[in-house]
Amino acid sequence: MEQIFPLISTRQVGPLGVCHLPRLWLKILLHPKGLLPEGYRHGAGGFDEMTFSDLGIDGEAFVRFVESEQPTYLACEDWVRKHATKLDAASIAAHNEKLLAFDMKPEIATDRRANIGKDAPDTRNAVVLNDLDDWASVHRQVTTGERAGAGV
Repeated sequence: MEQIFPLISTRQVGPLGVCHLPRLWLKILLHPKGLLPEGYRHGAGGFDEMTFSDLGIDGEAFVRFVESEQPTYLACEDWVRKHATKLDAASIAAHNEKLLAFDMKPEIATDRRANIGKDAPDTRNAVVLNDLDDWASVHRQVTTGERAGAGV
């Protein structure tokens, strides 16, 4: 089976209203099956780790649950409701605001823009660059057969 780029954006939310949780769920589902392209984080570092920390989720327990149970997204949210220690409206709002405003380090943003191509915007916003990088990687896969991406 072909590798699957996680096209769910960090800005996407499910019924809980938590940014990045749908993308995190998808990356964890794909990874143990060898379907997540190389270089994508899957439960450690970056927005994955911020999500765990901001919501009071045991990251290792979350990864074990998703890998072993392969839950639907709604079943994943149910698990989060039962296990997160900071799932109040204020914590979710602060988490979402932090992620959506997060800027990459200049050197990482430069590398990401290079992977996106000549039309990449001059921004360091991580969500924008991650989305554009995913889309550019899928475009290359569809049009040229290239399977590698920068990944996050």
